[in-house]
Order: sequence, then structure tokens, then C-alpha cells
Amino acid sequence: MDKIEYTFGARNENNLGDGMIVTTSYNPTEGAVARSRRFAEENGWTWVPRERHSLRQLALKYGDERIWSVSDKDLNYYDHSDTPLFFHPSMALVRIKRLLQGETDSLLLASGVRQGDTVLDCTAGLASDSIVFSYAVGSEGGVTALESEQALAVLLQEGLQTYRSGIPQLDEAMRRIHVMHQDHAAYLKELPDNSFDLVYFDPMFRMPVQESSHLSPLREVANTAPLQNSTILEATRVARKAVVLKELRGSREFERLGFNEKRSSSKISYGVISW
Repeated sequence: MDKIEYTFGARNENNLGDGMIVTTSYNPTEGAVARSRRFAEENGWTWVPRERHSLRQLALKYGDERIWSVSDKDLNYYDHSDTPLFFHPSMALVRIKRLLQGETDSLLLASGVRQGDTVLDCTAGLASDSIVFSYAVGSEGGVTALESEQALAVLLQEGLQTYRSGIPQLDEAMRRIHVMHQDHAAYLKELPDNSFDLVYFDPMFRMPVQESSHLSPLREVANTAPLQNSTILEATRVARKAVVLKELRGSREFERLGFNEKRSSSKISYGVISW
């Protein structure tokens, strides 16, 4: 993954520089310590012992409030918050259960994605839609998920490879997703024409549809910059079949960016540019 430079407040003698802090939960097992050390080393961050320190105390001691807490099974990320961000397939779990029962999915209907297609998800977040796409395209297709924020990209990569849902089809779909820590605007410019069947955007909503204890920390970390017309132009060059935008129903973004909004009975709509 590419490195991103960070700054955090005033430096002190314990400041670790641009890397994040990796530690464990209280009273960690030997396995948790080994896992946390390995996680820190793989990402070029600094491991620190938890001992009896609270996360707030570690943040003050080392001058960085971006902290990973690693246990035997869990991986939690804290960013200037007492509420952790962690991976969970979220609504993808419910949606794939419904698909397995023969029901339809509004995203798949709007996008027209088929088995064997290749999909570029330019705004992965926690990859709920990427997982549904991966299930739909199957092992003959492929999903590449781009995430511009380093912490999210790392959390996503780890979660997709290790989370166990108890549903084989869902787990297989997660394992097939290729995660890249990339800014989508820059990445699209580098791609040849017709590189993917579908290019997908799900920018962070200006007004949240719903909040949950699991997803609310995502808004503190995710890139909320609006999409640019130049990015959509690149996407139409890269996509063989269609470009799809997910937004709030009636959003002015559809018209601004040149999408044909497909009306929905829910609070979410999809805009499509196809040919």
C-alpha cells in the first residue's frame, strides 16, 4: 500500500512520527501479542505494550489519537474517538441471505451486473456493496475495491480475509475482493479504456439515512469529498457497460454528474450511465 503523510498536533519526546499506534486489549494472550506485533510490522507502524494504560493515555503519551487495538479475534480502530471502527459485512449479510432465497437486490437490478463481470468499486468504505457485487459476479468475475483512506483500506483488507459469517457463499465472496489503497480519481486516469465492465461510486452521503453504533465511526474516517465531473468522465472511458452512482433519492448529484436516476421506493436511488 502507498504511504500517506500524517501530522498530529504538537510533537513530544514519545511521538512516533507519521505511523499509527498498534497495541492490544488488556491482559492479552501470547497469540494476541504476536498478532498485534505482526500487524504493526506489516503496515510499518509502531507496536506499543498496552500494560494498564487506557487508550486515551496511550494517545497522550505517544502524541497520536489513531490507535489500533488487536486481540485474538478482533481488530478495532480508534480515530479521535472512544467508539471503535471494526469490520462487519453489515447489510451485505442480509442482502445475500435474501439473494440465496431467490429474492432480488435493487443494486444488482439497477447496475445490470451479471455473472462473470468485472466491477471497480471506487469508494469501498466497508465494502457492503462490493460484497454483494462479488457474490453476483461469482468466481469467474472479479471486484476491485478502492479506498483512499489508509486505515479503512487496511481494516477492509484484514476483515474481508478473516471474517467468518457462517454462510459459505458470503465468505467466498468476501475473500475474492481485491482491495487497493488508492484515490479513485488518480487510479481511473491510469487505467486503459474498457478495463472493467462496471464502475461504481457510493460517496458518503451528505445526510445519513440511518446511523448505527457500527457505522457511525465510519463518517469520522471516510473521505467525504464530492465527486468531480472529470472523474465521471474517466469512469465512462474505463467502463465497458455502465457507470453507477448511489445517492439519496432525489439528490441533485444525479443531475450535476450526468446520471439517469432510477427511481426507488426507498430513501436510496441509483443513477446509471450506460450505452
